[in-house]
Amino acid sequence: MKDSATSIASATITIFLIGCIIIAHDVSTGFRQSLAALTGHHWISVSMIAIILFVLSLVLLLGSENARKSLKVYDARLWSTALMAVTLIMILGILAVLIVRYLAD
Repeated sequence: MKDSATSIASATITIFLIGCIIIAHDVSTGFRQSLAALTGHHWISVSMIAIILFVLSLVLLLGSENARKSLKVYDARLWSTALMAVTLIMILGILAVLIVRYLAD
């Protein structure tokens, strides 16, 4: 159960950070261009960053007892709820940014 709860926590952290990156690259053309310069296309860069963030957060949480305790990673119910909430908030945030850009054009 420890590993699955840790994976859920890592997914939650990753989705939040990737959601922020997607919002930032929709708002800032310069940031989008810098992401495109990394791998040739901004979505490929975002995907690679997502994989790296997930693996890093998983390794960090599995390797640090203090991080697991402070983040209550053993509570799978808490992190499952957080995962749903963060995913919904990021979807709504990205949708809001896209609607604002569409209406501004």
